[in-house]
Amino acid sequence: MEENKLLMTIQLTELNQFEKKNQIEDWLAFIRLLITPSYFQSSHQGMRPFELKRFQQVLLQEGPLDFGWFIIGNDGNEFSIHFDGQEIVMKNIFQKQLMDKHAAVIRDYIRTKMFQHGVFAYIRPYDEFVYNNTTDIDERLLIETKEEIRLLPKIKRADGEIIVDCNQFSGYDLSYQGLCFTSCWEMYYSSYYYRVIPKQIFLDVQQVEWVKEYENQVVAVQLYRDPFNWKAEVNQQFQAYYRDQLGFDHLAWDNGVGLLKTPFIEYAYTDKSVQSVQYQNRMMQPAPKKKATFFVTRNYNFEKDEYKEKRIKGALNTQAYFPWVDEQRAQMMSYKVIDPSITLDNGIQAYCYYIREYLEVAVEDEKYQEYLLILRLYVPSDILKKVPLDEIREELSDIKFKRFRKRRGRLAFDVKKDIHHLRVEILDYPKLEQLATAQKS
Repeated sequence: MEENKLLMTIQLTELNQFEKKNQIEDWLAFIRLLITPSYFQSSHQGMRPFELKRFQQVLLQEGPLDFGWFIIGNDGNEFSIHFDGQEIVMKNIFQKQLMDKHAAVIRDYIRTKMFQHGVFAYIRPYDEFVYNNTTDIDERLLIETKEEIRLLPKIKRADGEIIVDCNQFSGYDLSYQGLCFTSCWEMYYSSYYYRVIPKQIFLDVQQVEWVKEYENQVVAVQLYRDPFNWKAEVNQQFQAYYRDQLGFDHLAWDNGVGLLKTPFIEYAYTDKSVQSVQYQNRMMQPAPKKKATFFVTRNYNFEKDEYKEKRIKGALNTQAYFPWVDEQRAQMMSYKVIDPSITLDNGIQAYCYYIREYLEVAVEDEKYQEYLLILRLYVPSDILKKVPLDEIREELSDIKFKRFRKRRGRLAFDVKKDIHHLRVEILDYPKLEQLATAQKS
């Protein structure tokens, strides 16, 4: 694969028919500023030599722009635009020299689109995107050796096919609530994101090249200077640290069990607001939860557009790990929803991680000893019947397991290590619906 190309992606929304047509015409004008097109193609017509009048005729013949796409390119560059309902997504792949020569034009085009109808945009090396987002093993053979692929994390699809777990890569494009969350060279965010992650968290991000705020609440972030130096260890660290600071991988995952790493930030949502707690070390740098000295709480009410922030120094208490409290029963609970069927080890690594993570908590408040602490793991019903308990106990040989109880839809046991204690309950998915109903009442 060529290593001198960039991928530019822009997502637009809330477009009517007239606006979609204008966007396609703007896209065409942008392309012709950068290159001399030699071919084009549409969702209804095959590839043919590019002629401006011919392309305009095809655009007119397209009729209502409800669903379809156009591709325009030449030797070394390819620009595509996809339209579906009220949305447009542009994916433009172009050579490095175009960025060197037309950087101002390219960035101005992105900002203009983001100001008007933009949701999200990024520019990144194309080979970096491919590396971080190619799950198919045969396709990865085009960019890596068999030995390199052998060492990568794997999961399996529903049909049993083994694929690479790209969730583990810093540049993976994660989709959550219709939004793209990723970490790459240069990214642009709109106000659509601030209902998930408050804008100030983007503006306060650390160890990046720059952060800028533009009109219409558009925020842009560049991680490091040279996009084509993305393989450098320091830039890999910047890429991973950015993703950790914003907590993308604790919002959602599609590998069944999550990344099995301690969060740097956690979010809670209501119909009108988003609340967050960011964990920081003694240098006030974002850090893993268990190493936190400072805590930055942010509350953004997007209905009233009100933002509040507070930083405090202290230590984590029991409720930081077990937020659901039942005072009458003297119980505190936390839960995770996982699907070990996607993993290659029947979820052993995931079970062990979550048990140890919630057992070995360093807290000093009275509730820790006075309350029963419960970790609930919700799994598919068929998985509950075959939890690999022997393998889990063998892996966690330094932890004592006792009081095993099993009934329909539920497996429970207690674990203990030194002064640390925890009840683990593994329940099937239908029990999760009961929990959601109880929380609403």
